[in-house]
Amino acid sequence: MLEGLNTFRDALAKAGRVLLSTHVNPDGDAVGSLLGLRRVLRAYGVEATAVLADPVPVKYIFLVDEPVFGPGDEELARSTAAAPFDLVVFIDASERERVGEVAERFPQWSRPGALLVNIDHHIGNTGFGDIVILDPERASSGELVLEVADVLGVTVDPVTARQLYTAVLTDTGRFQFSNTNEACLRAAGRLVTAGADPQTIAERIYFERPAAFYRLLGHLFEHMTLHAEGRICVFRVSLDETAAFFRDGPYDSEGIVDFTVQVEGVEIGAFLRQTGEKTFRASLRSRGEINVRAIAETFGGGGHEKAAGCTLEGEMSEVLGRLIDTMTRSLA
Repeated sequence: MLEGLNTFRDALAKAGRVLLSTHVNPDGDAVGSLLGLRRVLRAYGVEATAVLADPVPVKYIFLVDEPVFGPGDEELARSTAAAPFDLVVFIDASERERVGEVAERFPQWSRPGALLVNIDHHIGNTGFGDIVILDPERASSGELVLEVADVLGVTVDPVTARQLYTAVLTDTGRFQFSNTNEACLRAAGRLVTAGADPQTIAERIYFERPAAFYRLLGHLFEHMTLHAEGRICVFRVSLDETAAFFRDGPYDSEGIVDFTVQVEGVEIGAFLRQTGEKTFRASLRSRGEINVRAIAETFGGGGHEKAAGCTLEGEMSEVLGRLIDTMTRSLA
């Protein structure tokens, strides 16, 4: 990893403009790492622009210190036409395609021969890119941004510390997941020293949810199904149900899947939510030895051994049957 960090530093010395992006449906690590890296690079004297295929979730808006562009923003188009990007960085994305529309369009925004940098901690990362900074031993990509800051000699300020602390906090499940280790706790300690406020951050993310979130959660518990003699728990929600619960505000379901593995006896939990007429997003959790990343990869997804996700297409009943069948086989 150190070689990749040094190569990245050398590439930055030659770069005028840098494009940053992360995976679709961004979580706390994706948002915190992306925004933290932008601040680190700007402190180093590099013009860095963040572009996301999907909007920043409402619960993480408090981390946004400067605007984040979408792929179709006119201002982005004008700026890239006048001065294309010299370097492209995808962070917290296990494969190039995970950044969605940005992956399809970044070549038209970049200079010919622009290098692609891959910064990630997922064990299933494909190793794409010209420069790879990959460490599966890290609990979050936010820790890797802290490594970048160290190599560049950039001092992390309170705003950056808040962003990176959020990355570490959320990808370790509030320091409860099995990926919580000494390294991530040391990183969190450094970020608190740099100005991150653990109480404020935890309150904004975990204790200020809209009422609709809890109404949906109650509905899901009421209609949850158990399979494989109670070893699998499934939540599911349709487009119509989503519209009914969140008719007065933005959609917020992040963290709901974690409740599935809090049911006694459950080893695998799944939250299946409809995102299109025949499109579904499955979030998976494991409590025990089952590797849900392997389950997600069966459907073209990915993630971690204990937390993963994938997209499935078809009718609700058919998609649900395939997912439950695959989870059941994994128990064997």
